[in-house]
Amino acid sequence: MLTTLLYLFLGFNLVKILMEKTNTIYKDIRFWLAIISLITLVWMTVKSYPAG
Repeated sequence: MLTTLLYLFLGFNLVKILMEKTNTIYKDIRFWLAIISLITLVWMTVKSYPAG
């Protein structure tokens, strides 16, 4: 359940950042922090399940 909440919060933050009216989205540090957090969360989720 905690993982689901983290995915939802990261998703909402990414949508909020992407919907802003700025032209320099890829230079915005918040965008990269959210992407790195999302990648880390996905990696930890995948690693927590046993292979097979």
